Amino acid sequence: MAAGARAFCRACAGRRLTVHPLDNPIWFALTGLHAPFAEVQGPLRSYPEAVAPFSAFQDSEALEDALASRSRPVVFFRPSIVPAPPGWTLRQQGEVVQMTLQSAEHLTPPSPNVTPLVAADAAEVQDLVALTRPGPFGARTMELGAYFGVREEGRLVALVGERLRLDGYVEVSAVCTHPEARGRGLAGGLVSHLSRRALGEGVIPFLHVMASNGPARRVYERVGFAERARLGLSVWVRET
Repeated sequence: MAAGARAFCRACAGRRLTVHPLDNPIWFALTGLHAPFAEVQGPLRSYPEAVAPFSAFQDSEALEDALASRSRPVVFFRPSIVPAPPGWTLRQQGEVVQMTLQSAEHLTPPSPNVTPLVAADAAEVQDLVALTRPGPFGARTMELGAYFGVREEGRLVALVGERLRLDGYVEVSAVCTHPEARGRGLAGGLVSHLSRRALGEGVIPFLHVMASNGPARRVYERVGFAERARLGLSVWVRET
């Protein structure tokens, strides 16, 4: 066995035992409530590329065979960075802070300015996401859950939405505000709105933020979120 394959197998060994769902959230979403979205390649589960770039696996057994017919990148969160298997390169890696809502007492009061976003709003949503770049967002990402926004003079200036959904948890995602509307608490208000909605459904809201994004983390902390864990973001690309 090649050195790269040995390192890959060691990093993945034993992951099936006593894994908390939030330690492998993409896997538990795609094998649970988001199973209708799942593209299955052996042990690998992926969202359609237009929905989200994410993939997941729980066991590395037969993963190399599953990747043989794969061409697009593999993007996933796990408790640590995983070396790329033979034939692939670890193109990007980073540390992600996973936060869960710890106290509903700090959620901001409901605002009448928050309104649902629907398919007819997709073009405006895409424009705001392209401007602010809150994270991966495809043409079909809004299919993953509910979205809400704030409009001023008819223009969409802030939004939030649901992404990963697994048993007992829902991810708050795509938090973004137009540069001209920042500093007025819109992001915190939208996160609070979606979190309150989740609690009403009996599920715990959680989110992911890059460890380097201090300002965003402080917004989430102010409305009651706290760090649960740190995960490794890995992006594998096929070698050419």
